[in-house]
Amino acid sequence: MHRNPFFALMNGERPQRPPVWMMRQAGRVLPRYRDITRHTPFRAIMADARLAAEVTLMPIEDMQMDAAILFSDILVVPEALGVEVEWTSEGPAFPHPLIATDRPAERLHFDIGRLGHVADTLDEIQRQKDADTPVIGFCGGVLTCLCYMLAGRDRSLQFTDVVRYLYTHRDEAVALLETLTSATEAYVHLQAAHGINAFQIFESFAGTVPVELYTSLIMPYTRRITAAARSHGVPVIFFGKGLGVGMASLTPDDCDFVSVDWHTPLMEARRMVDPRLGLQGNMDPRLLFASEEVIERQLRSYIPFFRSHPRWIFNLGHGLHKDTPLERVRFVTRKLRMEDLEVRGEGESRF
Repeated sequence: MHRNPFFALMNGERPQRPPVWMMRQAGRVLPRYRDITRHTPFRAIMADARLAAEVTLMPIEDMQMDAAILFSDILVVPEALGVEVEWTSEGPAFPHPLIATDRPAERLHFDIGRLGHVADTLDEIQRQKDADTPVIGFCGGVLTCLCYMLAGRDRSLQFTDVVRYLYTHRDEAVALLETLTSATEAYVHLQAAHGINAFQIFESFAGTVPVELYTSLIMPYTRRITAAARSHGVPVIFFGKGLGVGMASLTPDDCDFVSVDWHTPLMEARRMVDPRLGLQGNMDPRLLFASEEVIERQLRSYIPFFRSHPRWIFNLGHGLHKDTPLERVRFVTRKLRMEDLEVRGEGESRF
């Protein structure tokens, strides 16, 4: 068995404890990352392979995570399609959203050369990391990227204008989805060629549309992205925030692991999701502001779940909040990595 539980699980083995990583772990809560951002903007860090690789690996060194996730952004694909993106202190901004544009897909032209910095970063990660550190690549889900491209930043996160557009401009929406998917497939191939060990699709806005619309209109494009990763032997994690009961419609054609948001209890997700698929998640990231006693109680509840359902990756139900106390994150990883969490077949864990 591989000693890294993430590698073990991806290779079809039963790890002795759940693998641990957290969404948005690269940066945000880390003092070393904050030191870098005092003099280097976010976009400049992404463009600097040495810096981006350093930030990618910080959670391994500073938080004892079991896997590193590429330091990048879901919006690099829209940017490579020619959509202007500005990364600000308050998040991404889109000076020229496409929703008022006639035949917007015809205005997009994919230039994979604009993603060369990602290839350079992955190569630098390979040089800096040890052999026992898995690297997770990722992309934005096509609906999520479409929402940003059409409407820009919607502080309500409802994207009502985009949903209306899907109903009233179906042909234009399908053309955009096709263009986005083709570009994302190329992006997956690029990442796979530069050494990623797993791939996550971040469909952060899955819950903005009805489940029936997501599964009929969006999921076929997501399935193509999964197929691109699998053509390189790379397993896929699908995170559809707000998908809810739509998780029951996911099959092994869609992904290998389903990442569960904090709205859905893990046991309920396990009952809904195809038993051939593993799970990831789903601790509420806001719980990390609580006391260690409260956090430990939640962690303790996961032990019987893992023993019964070992194809599970510990993660949060959404990304880390930027002001999360670092000591709480370290408390979680330390507890989950404790030797007495190992699966022993009988007896109870002291944790």
